[in-house]
Amino acid sequence: MNDGTEGTASEHFDVVIVGARCAGSTLGALLARRGLRVVVLDQAARIRSTLSSNILQADSLEFLNRLGVTDELRAAGVTTMTHVDMRLEEFRCVAAFPQREGDAGGAACIRREVLDPVLVGAARASGAEVRLGTRVVGVVREDGRVSGVRAVSGGAETVLRARLVVGADGRNSKVAETCGSRMYNVSPGERGYYWTYFEGADLGEHPTFVFHRWGDRHMLGGPADNGLYIVGVSPQQHERESFRAGLEGSVHAHALRCAPIAKALSGATRASKIYGLRRFAGYFREAAGAGWVLLGDAGHFKDPAGGRGIGDAFHQAERLAPAISAALPHSAGIDLATAEFGTWRDRTYAEYYGLAADLGVAGPIAGVVPRVVGRMHAKGKVDGVLNLLSHRASVMEVLTPGRVLGATGAVLLRGRGRRRAALGELGRLATTEIRRRSAMRTPVYQSGPQPRPVQQDPPEPESIR
Repeated sequence: MNDGTEGTASEHFDVVIVGARCAGSTLGALLARRGLRVVVLDQAARIRSTLSSNILQADSLEFLNRLGVTDELRAAGVTTMTHVDMRLEEFRCVAAFPQREGDAGGAACIRREVLDPVLVGAARASGAEVRLGTRVVGVVREDGRVSGVRAVSGGAETVLRARLVVGADGRNSKVAETCGSRMYNVSPGERGYYWTYFEGADLGEHPTFVFHRWGDRHMLGGPADNGLYIVGVSPQQHERESFRAGLEGSVHAHALRCAPIAKALSGATRASKIYGLRRFAGYFREAAGAGWVLLGDAGHFKDPAGGRGIGDAFHQAERLAPAISAALPHSAGIDLATAEFGTWRDRTYAEYYGLAADLGVAGPIAGVVPRVVGRMHAKGKVDGVLNLLSHRASVMEVLTPGRVLGATGAVLLRGRGRRRAALGELGRLATTEIRRRSAMRTPVYQSGPQPRPVQQDPPEPESIR
């Protein structure tokens, strides 16, 4: 079939992966270890920092340990956090992260300029070919299927043919665009996020991850790689102009409203630029089609409040790799396998998508959440909440109907005014959950041009070190 690539140099692989970050390099390593011929492409000539909160939970650290890169990360200056200081409205506790056999820590903050080169190295060491400085400009189609990509490097165009093309190229995915993948269940973010790094911070007795969400405030902090300390703040939309007018002062003033972060920063100085995520939308995209599949943020992005982008990429790659390896030898099997992956993805992440949106809502979170968490803590069961943050427990396993009703019932006994508010909140929660479940069963596709899901703040004088 004439696909418009006559006269262009052509190469053949089992799988072409577009994007060499957390999703793409990880999948490349896992597939190469299964004996597949894999090439991983990325338009960046050098792997540098990228827009990311850089937070990894226990399940991600466990995965990296299985991948065999823990020692290399430690040598690169990575340390882990053992405790969490969590505040949800008026509830607050300090607890040790729950650990399982094989875990390498409770949480970690690893900057992407440290993490991603290690993952690229793992892909290469596993036998995948990684080509940086290579820009994908389109896909190749034959007989109604995607059968490769057109890529440009050093001014020369090459056709890379494969049984499967994987789009792991992030939120503004070229693969998703050229394959016609539609967005659905799009959820505009209600807050902005800013984060930066300090040196000379007081790390305290235990390396502790600070996660505070009260009123209209959302803050995080904790030890990062190479002795740095991350601080993240989340102003609401009405504070956008004050942040733009005085970014450094606004970030610092917000951070000082959180007592444990203020203590850590008492003698610290800022050591990096301030990164910003002003406007974004959560979404799902159609996960797969004939000859192609999307991985990581290319296919699904949620509110950053939950800090799960890196963990989701690892989780999906580990699920997709054996499915591809088993199905690829069979001509009809690969499309079925990727379609099943898409079904699994939507089913698995639906409730976490809602949880992230609830954490990222403008104003306070639903009052029933801190009440449930407080009651669980009082009964020695706060590990269940922490496992929820690392996706080792589901939302419905933690916020069970019994716990929600029990926490609401306690409020109902305190007087008519609180009773009315509690019942109203319970009704809104039930309505929201019904609407979300319905949306996942019957997706609402984005009509017209697909929105750019993320916009980063333009450079400002205050944002440069």
